[in-house]
Amino acid sequence: MVLTVCGRSKTGIFTKLWGFFTGLLVIGIIVYIGMLWYTGQNISVDVERIEELRYNPFKDELSLDIVVEVNNTGLMDVTIDKLYYEVYIDEQYLGQGNREDIVIHRGRNEIPLSFNTKTLDAARTLLTTALARGHIRVTIKGYVDIPIKSFGVIRLWTLELSFETSSTVDIVKK
Repeated sequence: MVLTVCGRSKTGIFTKLWGFFTGLLVIGIIVYIGMLWYTGQNISVDVERIEELRYNPFKDELSLDIVVEVNNTGLMDVTIDKLYYEVYIDEQYLGQGNREDIVIHRGRNEIPLSFNTKTLDAARTLLTTALARGHIRVTIKGYVDIPIKSFGVIRLWTLELSFETSSTVDIVKK
């Protein structure tokens, strides 16, 4: 039995409302992805500086903090759920790390990346060479997990994007 209200069935009203909300959701997804794509095209990343270098003789481990400058000239802030990265100095692997819950606001952002390495022989050689030259070539490779949302609010799925950036960093001796 189908109930009718003023000559219309309730089934027809719910079908139209469902279609309207589904269409609205799809439009939200398309707009968000378009804005995210445009913003992604307008983000630049540079290795700004090596901030701290620590050696722990008890663990035989080298800790390194690198500050990355992210310039977002896009339309919106970008949220990154997870950032996985590998660090290379003068094309030699040095270590890896990860960060979670990063927001890249519009404008200039500084993001510190930290990692530990046990490949001390390679690290010593690279850093000795770098100190002699006064600069090093730092390459950071990895990928980010970015949540895809409808209207920037309703989380639908996660997009994994790879990246790579290289910069020459001056070594300042104090």
